[in-house]
Amino acid sequence: MPPRQIRRYAASAAVAFPGVDAFLDPILASIATHDMTIMRSGGRFEIGSPYGTARLEARSRQLLLSVETDSPDALNRLKHALVGPISFIAASEKLEFAWTGDETGLTPLEDLRVLRVRDTTHLTPCIRRIVFEGEDLSRFDRDDQLHCRLIFQPKGEASPQWPALNERGHIHWPGQRKLATRVYTIRAIDPAKGEITIDFALHGRAGPATRWAVDASPGDLAGIVGPAADGPRPARFYVLAGDETGLPGIARILEKLDGGVHGFAFIEIDGPGEKLPLVRPTGIEVRWLDRNGAEPGTTTLLIDAVRSVVWPSDLSHSFFWGGCEHAAFRQIHRHLRTEIRLPRERQVFYSHWHRSLSEEQIVAAGAEAYLPD
Repeated sequence: MPPRQIRRYAASAAVAFPGVDAFLDPILASIATHDMTIMRSGGRFEIGSPYGTARLEARSRQLLLSVETDSPDALNRLKHALVGPISFIAASEKLEFAWTGDETGLTPLEDLRVLRVRDTTHLTPCIRRIVFEGEDLSRFDRDDQLHCRLIFQPKGEASPQWPALNERGHIHWPGQRKLATRVYTIRAIDPAKGEITIDFALHGRAGPATRWAVDASPGDLAGIVGPAADGPRPARFYVLAGDETGLPGIARILEKLDGGVHGFAFIEIDGPGEKLPLVRPTGIEVRWLDRNGAEPGTTTLLIDAVRSVVWPSDLSHSFFWGGCEHAAFRQIHRHLRTEIRLPRERQVFYSHWHRSLSEEQIVAAGAEAYLPD
């Protein structure tokens, strides 16, 4: 009896994109942070993902995309994995994605899990820890992908509805009722216990995530999707830098490092009361940088600290990880690139927040509001 043929699902899109040459490199870099691999094959880029395979090709004023998967749900998920980063980076181009091929209709978010608040506690005046419980969380238990996106349900929601994916690769909100979402670092995870821990930095000018976290109590619901956004890589010399938003990632990385490494962890905080006990190798020096009453996102503490580092002459065994406000992010990124010449593959660095823009405004503005240059 012949082997059963596996049904394949495929689609393609030709996107009018006048500025494709200027945006191609940051688009590829963004795609790579979403748990996908990219291999160049001539003028094409072959993309591997947990959902299937894709191909991207830039032509004159045009971007060609194709995707192939084993399931209809994965087809829309893979479209979204491409459309999301491309649309964000090139928001100013107002791209339209018209897909042809297999039609699958609305499909659920395959990586969505429902979380319920189990416990809350203030670690410091500015950091609130929330321990969530949920089922089937093993996909999030990865040290190479530290971030997730949380979807915040209103308090007391008895019949929660969750977004789906349409055939264009865009998020579809039931009844046009869009919920607040934000990206966070997974501070700790224990799939066997069904637990995920998120440490929320409570901003003075509270956005939807801060308001939700401040008001959260046992039983409240949130969705989680991901993981994404890369994690630390093997090295001998580490430099970690961040403000309160980067502290959960720094703390998680420090407690996983081998004992023989050395380097620095720079953490900008609002005062001595914001210091946390950190598990770390003895070779990593932790320096707490006190703003002394200055507003978050207004000091040069982080860039000055990073500039003070004496790096090894051989950078191939060095690694930088960081997360902070956008202004510091831009300055540190420029320093690492132009003065230290740290290779791109030896750093993972994110603008976790923007002092004057909300996430919605950043998404609308695209690359100009997020990328370092």
